[in-house]
Amino acid sequence: MDQRRREWADPATELKRRADRISSLILSSDYPEIDIRIEIAGLRRWCQVHIPDRLDLFDRLYGSRFKRLMEQFR
Repeated sequence: MDQRRREWADPATELKRRADRISSLILSSDYPEIDIRIEIAGLRRWCQVHIPDRLDLFDRLYGSRFKRLMEQFR
Protein backbone atom coordinates (compact mmCIF):
# COMPACT_ATOMS: atom_id res chain seq x y z
CA MET A 1 0.00 0.00 0.00
CA ASP A 2 1.45 3.38 -0.95
CA GLN A 3 1.73 6.34 1.45
CA ARG A 4 -1.28 8.21 0.04
CA ARG A 5 -3.59 5.22 0.55
CA ARG A 6 -2.39 4.83 4.13
CA GLU A 7 -3.15 8.48 4.85
CA TRP A 8 -6.66 8.15 3.45
CA ALA A 9 -7.23 5.06 5.59
CA ASP A 10 -6.67 7.14 8.74
CA PRO A 11 -9.40 9.76 9.27
CA ALA A 12 -7.29 11.67 11.81
CA THR A 13 -4.50 12.12 9.27
CA GLU A 14 -6.95 13.23 6.61
CA LEU A 15 -8.59 15.68 9.02
CA LYS A 16 -5.20 17.19 9.85
CA ARG A 17 -4.29 17.49 6.17
CA ARG A 18 -7.56 19.24 5.35
CA ALA A 19 -7.36 21.54 8.37
CA ASP A 20 -3.79 22.50 7.50
CA ARG A 21 -4.94 23.40 3.99
CA ILE A 22 -7.64 25.69 5.36
CA SER A 23 -5.17 27.28 7.78
CA SER A 24 -2.86 27.94 4.86
CA LEU A 25 -5.68 29.60 2.94
CA ILE A 26 -6.34 31.89 5.90
CA LEU A 27 -2.68 32.77 6.41
CA SER A 28 -1.25 33.13 2.97
CA SER A 29 -3.83 33.83 0.34
CA ASP A 30 -6.30 36.39 -0.79
CA TYR A 31 -8.97 33.70 -0.88
CA PRO A 32 -12.30 35.39 -0.03
CA GLU A 33 -13.42 35.04 3.57
CA ILE A 34 -16.80 33.65 2.57
CA ASP A 35 -15.08 30.86 0.64
CA ILE A 36 -12.90 30.04 3.63
CA ARG A 37 -16.03 29.81 5.78
CA ILE A 38 -17.52 27.45 3.18
CA GLU A 39 -14.34 25.32 3.33
CA ILE A 40 -14.58 25.16 7.13
CA ALA A 41 -18.25 24.13 6.96
CA GLY A 42 -17.33 21.47 4.41
CA LEU A 43 -14.64 20.10 6.70
CA ARG A 44 -17.11 19.96 9.58
CA ARG A 45 -19.52 18.01 7.37
CA TRP A 46 -16.68 15.67 6.42
CA CYS A 47 -16.13 15.06 10.15
CA GLN A 48 -19.82 14.33 10.66
CA VAL A 49 -19.56 11.56 8.08
CA HIS A 50 -16.13 10.08 8.86
CA ILE A 51 -15.64 10.66 12.59
CA PRO A 52 -19.02 11.63 14.07
CA ASP A 53 -17.98 10.63 17.58
CA ARG A 54 -15.25 13.30 17.46
CA LEU A 55 -17.35 16.20 16.21
CA ASP A 56 -17.18 17.95 19.60
CA LEU A 57 -13.39 17.71 19.46
CA PHE A 58 -13.44 19.23 15.97
CA ASP A 59 -15.52 22.15 17.23
CA ARG A 60 -13.27 22.81 20.21
CA LEU A 61 -9.94 22.32 18.50
CA TYR A 62 -10.31 23.36 14.90
CA GLY A 63 -13.25 25.72 15.37
CA SER A 64 -11.25 27.83 17.81
CA ARG A 65 -8.10 27.52 15.70
CA PHE A 66 -9.81 28.80 12.55
CA LYS A 67 -11.54 31.59 14.48
CA ARG A 68 -8.27 32.74 16.02
CA LEU A 69 -6.46 32.69 12.67
CA MET A 70 -9.28 34.64 11.01
CA GLU A 71 -9.15 37.28 13.75
CA GLN A 72 -5.37 37.61 13.57
CA PHE A 73 -4.77 37.46 9.84
CA ARG A 74 -7.95 38.68 8.14
